Amino acid sequence: MTTETQKHILDLPNAFAELDPLIAFLQGARSRAVEIDCSSVALMPSRCLQILLGAEQQWRSEGVGFSVTNITESCRKSLTLLGLEPNRFEDEETA
Repeated sequence: MTTETQKHILDLPNAFAELDPLIAFLQGARSRAVEIDCSSVALMPSRCLQILLGAEQQWRSEGVGFSVTNITESCRKSLTLLGLEPNRFEDEETA
């Protein structure tokens, strides 16, 4: 089993962007450390946030690294509108 972190660039130019690539990535990366790069996220839809929070909980319960990086200002605003602290993922980011 590889210990290399699996990386995925989350590409969400709008609230209606397809989430299948994220879901497929997470399914294929089970039991491996993952990093979700949000530098291409213009808006974080609630359904995407649900997926990320669920995945984070699953990975952490298995003791596997899970991080969300490069969170844009517009993404932070989306997190706030959805009821989370804008630095929600940064507090638990793995190095």
